[in-house]
Amino acid sequence: MDTPKSLEEYIVCRQDCPLRFLEALAMNGFAVKAWTENCEGEKFKKIVVELFNGTRINSECRFYEEVKQSLRIINVYIGFARRNKAWEKLEIIEGEEEK
Repeated sequence: MDTPKSLEEYIVCRQDCPLRFLEALAMNGFAVKAWTENCEGEKFKKIVVELFNGTRINSECRFYEEVKQSLRIINVYIGFARRNKAWEKLEIIEGEEEK
């Protein structure tokens, strides 16, 4: 059995991800930076999150008020991770297979 060596294997969404997915990445200490980018619609934006390994994940385009609230949540989690130096402590472990 191969042991996973990278977080990349576990990121199941990279483009047009739900806002909650990006919040979950931040909550688990994987995000180091987050910002918004404009979408085609006048009042729509998306969030881009950069993970500790340099990977960028984009959210789906949502109404700017939703994005603003989600960005606040993400930044709170990023702040917690910085204070606790979460990126230095991240470790991917292999679970046992069920028989």
